[in-house]
Amino acid sequence: MQNLDKNNREVLLHLGLSDSEVQLYLMLVERGALTPRELTTLTKAKRPTVYYALRQLLDRGLITKQMAQGTERFQAEAPEALSAMVKIRQQELAALADEVTALIPALKKNNIAHEGAPGVLYYQGEDAMKRAIMDTLYCKSGHIDSIAPHDNFFWQVGQAFSASYVAERVGRRITTRHLWEKELEPKILANSYKGLAEVRLLPKEMIGHFRTTVFLYDQEVMYISSRDTGFVLVVKSREHFELMQAMFNSLWAVSKQIGL
Repeated sequence: MQNLDKNNREVLLHLGLSDSEVQLYLMLVERGALTPRELTTLTKAKRPTVYYALRQLLDRGLITKQMAQGTERFQAEAPEALSAMVKIRQQELAALADEVTALIPALKKNNIAHEGAPGVLYYQGEDAMKRAIMDTLYCKSGHIDSIAPHDNFFWQVGQAFSASYVAERVGRRITTRHLWEKELEPKILANSYKGLAEVRLLPKEMIGHFRTTVFLYDQEVMYISSRDTGFVLVVKSREHFELMQAMFNSLWAVSKQIGL
């Protein structure tokens, strides 16, 4: 059997296997049943490391143990065992997500040490940006104002994230006011905003002159860069929020209203 390439090894590591587990598992896949002594010789790993990795692989259901004539051997399970492991991980993550969702309000309620204190938070990288944006769904005011260029982070990362965010926002009944460069397809608006949003088109003087999306909520201002630049900046300052809110309201007053 051909050795698996580096990318496939990375997949096994992403499943949660350690380097030692990956090495032993692939050795058993390629060579069949082996004793701990044989595995120690082939991998040049320390005996305790081999035994610990074997116990972990047994617990994960990726290998089985055989006893024949007093000799202990280990053999890799069918590759489909990896799919079963993924399903278990998915179930665990789904349960953890529910627990975290239930925990966040309690933590926010008790996290008063810096409540109202001005500060700046910086998030870099696509995953960190998405997490920061999803945090806006827990805004206490239940309302978000936004200014967005047509080609913004939400569209650049793909429809799945945008759809997930909007669906959660609608589910939480968060009201919104949006200032956009261009109007989106009516079908998208009808399916996504459910009467909770107002949208207006920005004055022509702003069209094509900015790339950053701005959110205003809970006396905080979030700046979401393009995907290429890759950062989110959150300014927690009542004074800054008041300034940006006044600017938003001024733009709102002179912007063109569109129906949803």
